[in-house]
Amino acid sequence: MAVNTTNAASVNLYILTFNCGRALIDVNAFASQLFDGLEPPMLQPPDLLVLSLQELAPISHAFIGGSFLVPYFQRFHDAVQSAAAIRNLGMTAIMVFARNPSAIQDIESAGVGVGMAEMGNKGAIGVRFTYGHGSESTELTFVAAHLAAMEEEVLRRNQDWKNIVRGLVFSSSTKAPANTASSAENRPLLSISPQDASIYKSTSHLFIAGDLNYRTSSMSPSPSDHIETFPQPHQDASSPKHISSLFERDQLNKERAAGRTLHGLTEWPVRFPPTYKYDSKEPFLTPDEQLSKWHWAKHRWPSWCDRILYLEIPPWMDSHNNDFKLVAKRYTALPLQPTTDHRAVTINFRVSLIPIPKPGEEEETVSRDPRVHPPFDIDINWKSRRDRARTLELVVGFAAYFATTREGNIIVAATFVGIVGGFYVIKALLME
Repeated sequence: MAVNTTNAASVNLYILTFNCGRALIDVNAFASQLFDGLEPPMLQPPDLLVLSLQELAPISHAFIGGSFLVPYFQRFHDAVQSAAAIRNLGMTAIMVFARNPSAIQDIESAGVGVGMAEMGNKGAIGVRFTYGHGSESTELTFVAAHLAAMEEEVLRRNQDWKNIVRGLVFSSSTKAPANTASSAENRPLLSISPQDASIYKSTSHLFIAGDLNYRTSSMSPSPSDHIETFPQPHQDASSPKHISSLFERDQLNKERAAGRTLHGLTEWPVRFPPTYKYDSKEPFLTPDEQLSKWHWAKHRWPSWCDRILYLEIPPWMDSHNNDFKLVAKRYTALPLQPTTDHRAVTINFRVSLIPIPKPGEEEETVSRDPRVHPPFDIDINWKSRRDRARTLELVVGFAAYFATTREGNIIVAATFVGIVGGFYVIKALLME
């Protein structure tokens, strides 16, 4: 199916994934590094900025949600300004910022937990919308994901991905989110068809960004590995300790090649150092070329946990039409921030504003593109499972809040004093 266009308009898209370490970010530090992943020279900000955030806040705040998360969103909002869409699912969140918010139409959202009892300590949150107007527009789907941790849990990560594909079901929002940090509240949802609700919608681009947690070993390091094996800056490419040798053991590439995860998705070549796990040591905010040492945590293999993948242009688009493009410009890791043991990862795209048509009958029959034949069917019970998990999140969230925070301790103490005081007042009145 050909698309005949000339001189197609495009959108400059910038995606950043960042594991926040359950801490409030340093606004100035984050802002100083935010756009360093753009292809220089940066003459103006990107048209769209998408932040995929994991471990956004402590469980007590993340599971309760609502106003408890406003301070965490607000710091990112202060660093970027003018948010177009903000959503969270437990500890994973997505924020979309646009230079021209009116270009965003038909917003849809989705969320699924894949942690314990399907709660959102691990999981995915998605936002889908049309960017542009009329014939100069295209549909974009962004998914922020956080999969199971630990070196040995590669099969669990694959299962998490399967559960995300089955349970991340997009539904239309009744209105576009407001340009405020408090717009993270859930809104009423409308039902749409299973095909259009899938993460692999046939007419949409798809970008996956997050802490996917795939490691470079299936076992924890030995006590001497951090000295003998862990990579360091300025090592020669021929050295067995060079990052390229470590990347050959990357679980994500192996599992993708075997068809067990991130089905059909592409990753731009990885040229940056491992993004996890760092000790919190100076210097922070320093580019790799200025570092003499990477301070690795000794008990975890340095790994490329934080990744961004995408679907290529579908095969039913005219491959000879030079106007239809999805071009990755730069894929890199930003310097270490002072509040987390992960490094943020960014990618810059130029995406043509041309609608992706539905596949024709021939493509429906022969195409292997996951937009046509997704690797897993949608779980028909996704809504009831999410509602049940949300109830558990509130129970766990409030329990953690009362048990682990100063504010919660004060409320518990005040409640206890009030109950005891009330008991003695009633007792005194009954004795009169």
